[in-house]
Amino acid sequence: MNNINLNLLPVHLDEDIIFPESYYQDTDIVRLDNMHVVGDIFYNLSDEIETNINLSGNMILQDAITLEEIVKNIDLNINETIEKSAKYYKKEQNTLDKLEFLWENIVLEVPISLTNNSGVNLKGDGWELNPEEKDINPDFAKLKDIFKGGE
Repeated sequence: MNNINLNLLPVHLDEDIIFPESYYQDTDIVRLDNMHVVGDIFYNLSDEIETNINLSGNMILQDAITLEEIVKNIDLNINETIEKSAKYYKKEQNTLDKLEFLWENIVLEVPISLTNNSGVNLKGDGWELNPEEKDINPDFAKLKDIFKGGE
């Protein structure tokens, strides 16, 4: 059940979470694996909804250069006060959409670019990125000594 009845707070969570593919369909996330949430949702002394949750699992992304899959571990501590204007807070039913709330925190963890490669000497079928030094034009060979190591 994705909705948490706020009339029943405090609530303790300790469960595996599965996000439907529609959540990450238009993102850089390929899929989410082994997602687990542990923690509490409760009213604080100011009568605000507060969370003390840990979300862990694996975010599978594409390598920015090779497009191979890369596993990025997620281990988020979510300690926040939930605004009653948040899109995952449903005032009419006095519920909280657990998936929407967790998803909003996961999206913040997606890196802009991720790669397992240093970008040096990458080769493919009929292409080569940053090729090794071959057939240096003799007119430019002296520059190699001046600019050692790309400095």
